[in-house]
Amino acid sequence: MSILLCNNFSLSITSLREYYCSVGSSPVDVINQVYKRIQLDGRDDVWINLRPLEDSLQIAEHLMGKPRDNFSLFGVPFSVKDNIDVDGLHTTAACPTFSYRPSVSANVVRRLEHAGAICIGKTNLDQFATGLNGTRSPYGPCRSAFNLDYASGGSSSGSAVSVALHQVSFSIGTDTGGSGRIPASLNNIFGLKPTVGSLSSHGLVPCCPSLDCPSVFSLSVDDALEVAQTMYASDPSDPTLRLSAEAPLFSLPSLSSDLCVLVPQPEQLEFFDNADGHNLYIRAVDYVRDLGFKVEFFDFAPFVEAGNFLFDGPWLADRYASIGAFLEDHPLDVLDTTYGIVQKGSLVTGEQVFKAQERVQQIKAKIRLLAKEGQLFLFPTVAPLCTVSQIQANPVELNNQFGYYSYFANVLDLCAFSFPFAFYPNGMPFGLTVMAPAFNDGVVAYFAKAFTDSLNSVFGKSRFSLS
Repeated sequence: MSILLCNNFSLSITSLREYYCSVGSSPVDVINQVYKRIQLDGRDDVWINLRPLEDSLQIAEHLMGKPRDNFSLFGVPFSVKDNIDVDGLHTTAACPTFSYRPSVSANVVRRLEHAGAICIGKTNLDQFATGLNGTRSPYGPCRSAFNLDYASGGSSSGSAVSVALHQVSFSIGTDTGGSGRIPASLNNIFGLKPTVGSLSSHGLVPCCPSLDCPSVFSLSVDDALEVAQTMYASDPSDPTLRLSAEAPLFSLPSLSSDLCVLVPQPEQLEFFDNADGHNLYIRAVDYVRDLGFKVEFFDFAPFVEAGNFLFDGPWLADRYASIGAFLEDHPLDVLDTTYGIVQKGSLVTGEQVFKAQERVQQIKAKIRLLAKEGQLFLFPTVAPLCTVSQIQANPVELNNQFGYYSYFANVLDLCAFSFPFAFYPNGMPFGLTVMAPAFNDGVVAYFAKAFTDSLNSVFGKSRFSLS
């Protein structure tokens, strides 16, 4: 085994490529190291279905017999949120009774596999992706990579933690109301939430089908873009894709630092008594100015209004239409919180839906005026900082607080990129999210990269303390 492949070896895609260029390098060695890390970490809250080591080794050995240059993601290990189909592994959506074994992988997973990436398993999540905190799972609450007392964020909880612990190079999650961003923030990694409909959601267990999208967790901006570009396809036969002349390219554009960054009016900032989080956000905005970007304030109230439509309004009907029948047939097999939230969707009227859609169109028009010259929106990714026990004692209210700066993104057709910034005094990570109107995925990535490159930080959780 190469001397480079030690326990503190980074699993970023760049690091792996450098390793595979060394003499005697092998994806078999990488897979063995990945499983060793998982065993060493002893985290039974991260994985729902880990592929047997011998099966992953067989995939790695099969790759070794082929030209490496034919595979853009040769030998790159990744994980998948367990509401996305992977051939050979059960999909549970964190509900054992719902479990099934798909005959084919989801479209996005299949493209990654064809590129040489190796899926080593399925990760824990908030049941049926109903939640933003990572505690709503019969497989146990998923805890932050940095402090086991604190929530990891959800619903793509295990996906984020597996990347933060450098157990995999990247992970595929889903994002309807913040599930691909909040876990990234609470685990010091990157979370790309692409434009809804730019990546196929075929093979995903639906949450809110009109708003669902796959997301990417990674150790760098470049890694997230490469994974998204690999998953991207223009397929008129795929009803989940939104084909457009402005087809998004997951690549960095050439932009100048005179971009204008819009932030909420100071009196509109809400951190739910989290003074440290508020101070970190103010510090981040000052840092944006230091980088040469112009900062302006805007009225955040319509964004909050749109966010309330998602999990406390008419879009609950979309959620009920997708999984309500299963919940009604199996009320004792789902968590009480899951059932209570989704069941409210049965009470939504058609009039409420259409009135909400009309109001959303009005808000979108305001956004077009705000962002008419390429302005970006910058928010704290998650306002409160909560322990697992706090969330379990107050699951609905605290979960809604988690989504204060994320619920509205898909409702308002915004793309987003969550990225690390700093740490709380107790060592928990604090992150930011940059957003822009649909099909500006490369622009938000550009900002995230410009911001984080200047930090000169190592992302995820360092493994140097492990021997």
